[in-house]
Amino acid sequence: MIKDYEKTVISALTSGILSPSVISHVIQEGEFLSYEYTGSGYFISIRHPDLPDKRVVCDLPITGEADGIVCGFLIFIENGRLLFECHSWGELEVPEDFRTRNVQINLVPQD
Repeated sequence: MIKDYEKTVISALTSGILSPSVISHVIQEGEFLSYEYTGSGYFISIRHPDLPDKRVVCDLPITGEADGIVCGFLIFIENGRLLFECHSWGELEVPEDFRTRNVQINLVPQD
C-alpha cells in the first residue's frame, strides 16, 4: 500500500512528465509489486498500464523528514512500472520502519 506522503511525492515528481489523470490512476489503481529496504532507504515498485515504456528519471530534489531523519526521493519509470526510491539525505540513515512514521514532505526543491 502506498502511504500518503509517497502519493504526494509521486504527484510532485511526476507532474510535467505524466498527465494528472495518469498520476491519479497510478496512485489509486497501480499494482503494488514490492518493497525492499536497502539499509539506507527503500524502494517500492508499482505497475500500471498507463505508465510509459520509455525510461524516465524524476529527480527534482524534494526532501522529507520524520523524527529528525531527512530523506530524498527519486522515481524511475520504465516498461509500465514506477520505482520509488527513498534514500538518506543527511547524517542519519533512513530506518526500516520509516514508512510507519509521520513523514513531512518539503515540496520546495533543496540544494
